[in-house]
Amino acid sequence: MNQLIIITGCSGHLGSAMLNSLIKNYIVIGISRSSQSIKINPDFQSRFIPLNYDFSNQKVEDIVFKVQKLIDNRKLLLKGLVNNAIFNIPKSPLEINSEEAAQCSEGVLSFHLRLSISLKPFFSPPSSIINITSMYGKVSPDPSIYDESNPMNSLLYGSLKAAFIQSSKYLSSVFSPHNIRVNSVSYGPFPSEKVIRNNPKFINELKKRTHLNRIGKPYECAGVIKFLLSNESSFITGADIPVDGGWTAW
Repeated sequence: MNQLIIITGCSGHLGSAMLNSLIKNYIVIGISRSSQSIKINPDFQSRFIPLNYDFSNQKVEDIVFKVQKLIDNRKLLLKGLVNNAIFNIPKSPLEINSEEAAQCSEGVLSFHLRLSISLKPFFSPPSSIINITSMYGKVSPDPSIYDESNPMNSLLYGSLKAAFIQSSKYLSSVFSPHNIRVNSVSYGPFPSEKVIRNNPKFINELKKRTHLNRIGKPYECAGVIKFLLSNESSFITGADIPVDGGWTAW
């Protein structure tokens, strides 16, 4: 096995679920602040290459250099990139001063665009890039279901996720001659275990806004990622796929 997938933000609620699914079929470089502490199925531990990086302080060029060395030394074929990390999110929904705007743009959008473009020469086509976006890149959050314990998603976050969807379509068109497909996946309500445990009223509100009358389970986030990385999706590019239980279909 020498097919390689890179996933950023691999330590989070959904990132770790994606990672543990992908290592069943690929060698995976997982990049996050705490990638070395992720619990991995022992049967697949040898396929996991953790890279501890703080994206807010790390240059894209440093990551690309490390990836290139791993590809060369281990004779790997880079087949996919999953852009899942976020950082520097505003502390309040309407915080939009110039410093916050610049930091949030970097943490939600710009870093991953530079990473995708910088890694392009190292892909072994056919290959696939998947940008993780959000239902709030397509619809507005409903203020009535949020409170101080669960603040509403920020204006900048949703706006930049919308930009990420558009950027995926743009990159799809310019990467297609290189046989690199680019898609985005917009996730819906996948609250963490802590939120589920501490805020049952909020969880009920989330459930009511999906067609399936429930929230997403972490393992349900990974299937679409595996599909978009595989040759089974070889004619899908420039698409945004919702995984939201029907939230954006009302």
